[in-house]
Amino acid sequence: MLGWFVFLLFLFTWPVLPAEAQVDPIAHLGKRYQQATAFYNGLSFDRKRRLERDNWQAAAGKYRKVYQAAPVGSYAPRCLYMLGRIYGRMYQDFHTAPDLAESISYYQDLSVIFPKHSLADDGLYALAEITRKYQQDQEQAIKMLARIVAVYPEGDMAPRAGTILRALKKGSSAVIEVDPVKVRLSRPVRYWSTDTYTRVVIETSAPVRFRKTLFPGKKGQPRRLNVDLDNCLVSRDFQGTRRVGNGLLRQVKTSSLDKKTVRVVMEVDSVDKFKIFTLAEPFRVVIDVTGRAGRLPAPLTAGKVKVPQQGLSLVEQFGLGVRTIVIDPGHGGKDPGAIGGTGLLEKDVVLKVAKRVAVIMARETDYEVILTRDRDVFIPLEERTAIANTREADLFVSLHANSAPNKKARGIETYFLSLATSRDEMRAAARENASSNSQLSDLQSILEDLMQNTKIEESANLAEMVQGQMVRGLDRNYPVRDLGVKKAPFIVLIGARMPAILMEIAFLSNLEDESLLRNNVYLDSVARQIVRGITAYANSINGA
Repeated sequence: MLGWFVFLLFLFTWPVLPAEAQVDPIAHLGKRYQQATAFYNGLSFDRKRRLERDNWQAAAGKYRKVYQAAPVGSYAPRCLYMLGRIYGRMYQDFHTAPDLAESISYYQDLSVIFPKHSLADDGLYALAEITRKYQQDQEQAIKMLARIVAVYPEGDMAPRAGTILRALKKGSSAVIEVDPVKVRLSRPVRYWSTDTYTRVVIETSAPVRFRKTLFPGKKGQPRRLNVDLDNCLVSRDFQGTRRVGNGLLRQVKTSSLDKKTVRVVMEVDSVDKFKIFTLAEPFRVVIDVTGRAGRLPAPLTAGKVKVPQQGLSLVEQFGLGVRTIVIDPGHGGKDPGAIGGTGLLEKDVVLKVAKRVAVIMARETDYEVILTRDRDVFIPLEERTAIANTREADLFVSLHANSAPNKKARGIETYFLSLATSRDEMRAAARENASSNSQLSDLQSILEDLMQNTKIEESANLAEMVQGQMVRGLDRNYPVRDLGVKKAPFIVLIGARMPAILMEIAFLSNLEDESLLRNNVYLDSVARQIVRGITAYANSINGA
């Protein structure tokens, strides 16, 4: 009886956190996962620290805690993959048998527990390489590689698995010297190019150090920008020269400089300036080059101005100063974005709004509207800005829905690219970027240069007009909280050559906001206000 009394006393006196102090478990796990990734990337880049086994164990411990907190959650398969990679690297560096067993175990768990996850084929491929190289069991490795080709034909590991599978069956050793724990190119080099702008993206399986060298072109010869990736490998499938010739970029050549170095050579007509920065998950090296293709480029607005016809309304003539607009629905595909308390996904909400914006603009304005995605597909952050640049867009608007640990948080806010100055701005940037501390330090130096760009001021003006219109327009029928215009280093805005903003139209972590975002009438209203905000900005430009 006394025991029951003590239990009830304990139960009723246990401190209960107020609602505003409770932590959103999804957002909290995401923050812990980002911290683990930042620690891992920092360790990979630090030559002294990575020589100590305890540091790698600490990295594994951070991922293990995230996994144990939610073993069937969205971060679980990513944690299993990273644990397999860490222990594989530990075995390579320190030659301790239990580490190899741990690596195998984590990769097996990933492929068995999460067979439909996008990393399942990556884990299976790593298992095949470990089985072939360290356990000398080619028959078992062949079975694993064949399974990748059969079960995951659309996965990014299928081409590589097929190449090695054919070599193993033929008894060739030419292509099977790839070390499973060394960094390698994950896919062919990607590029986007116009007469005045080029973006090249190099994606690797893990963080790498790189060196860049610019060679001035001789008479009649283009300039060359070389990027060398240290301790990196590239498969034969990804090597070779790809001729472009449709803009500033003439061609891209990818090759093995030696057994430990991959070289990517970009031939460009001229280079006014270039910037190189890195992104995480997956690791990418992004190169932005500005210059000119053969001759001085025409003004970006040349050939776009239409003579207004008699009888057209002022709204129909707004296309005079701002002709092409890119609307970017955030996230998509394997990246759901924020997840509401009742399961509503950010990627679905913003796609619906973006499509509504496009329909209204096509019906009521003279704009050319381009969506970065019109269905549920994954598009990397760096590709979204490249789409806007290569289509010579005049405005770039990225749509998102927010999330916060405080479930009472709600409202609308709009961002433009700049250095974050408040904790909320940094939190918002970290959530959308999912970038590690090492990459953020690189972004800071880039942004210091970007601050000299007049597009920053124009982006701020666009943000003010769209934010103001959203709040005024929605406030008539819905409870709206104006969180104002803010600035932060969003990766999706970096390198945009036009006024660019990122909108957080609501908080999915707030049940009231989530309920509104399920309402098609409300989504129509949001889209309508976004269009009005954009046309208000266009009107101010045209008037000037």
